[in-house]
Amino acid sequence: MKTIIHATLAIGCLLTAAAGSSLAQTQASELSATLQQSQQAGKFTFVLFYRDNAPQTQQMLETVNQTLAARSQQVTIATANVASPAGQEMAEKFRVSRAPMPMTVAVAPNGAVTGLFSRQVTKAGLDAAIVPPVMMECMKQLQDQKLVFVCLTRSEQASVPTGVRTMQLDPLFKDRIALVGLNVEDAAETKLMQQLKVNAEQVQGPYAALIAPPGVLVGHFNSASTADQIAAAIHKAGKCCEDPNCKHAASAEASQSTPARR
Repeated sequence: MKTIIHATLAIGCLLTAAAGSSLAQTQASELSATLQQSQQAGKFTFVLFYRDNAPQTQQMLETVNQTLAARSQQVTIATANVASPAGQEMAEKFRVSRAPMPMTVAVAPNGAVTGLFSRQVTKAGLDAAIVPPVMMECMKQLQDQKLVFVCLTRSEQASVPTGVRTMQLDPLFKDRIALVGLNVEDAAETKLMQQLKVNAEQVQGPYAALIAPPGVLVGHFNSASTADQIAAAIHKAGKCCEDPNCKHAASAEASQSTPARR
């Protein structure tokens, strides 16, 4: 199965604001407050981790500042020196303490990590890390290790296929499922639609695309898809469970394609 969404596993996040082009150190409590304020304001936070003030660090910070300067209403820029206790604590929370430095991490308002840039960063990469709301929610749920059913609609209210509703009652899956609505007419989510390999014309009635961590497209399911068919597709994708005698194994072997054809 192809990974369609770059999604890092869920990480706790603590950030601090950077003043101009300088590299400042801040205590962990201040970093936490900065992140909380940024999230409450609905902003993305970009934190640059560094070990020393080397030219590579200065170049990365310059690129981050220049690229995001015009997005001050949408973005907070932060720095953290991993050689300090506060910076090391934050790096460990992001699970990047052993990563090559410098590194910039992009964090969405909902806590999802939307970008990781090691040693160098580009304007295109930074811009791409500022993702629209539905993609942001999908990434957060994937990082929380959820099976994400993106329920597609042409209106404000998304319909959930009956098979997916039944899956929510299955003890094996009920705590692992997240439902996210997506209006196929929303131009801001065009990239997500492309990644889900969905054509708006396919959406006639209840329709859902399923993605599993870290961003694997499992299949498309419509009103005719049964819970057993969906479970079989999950098993076939290797996202069901580790039980070799899983009850869904036989169905997966018998299935040669996803229930709802694209």
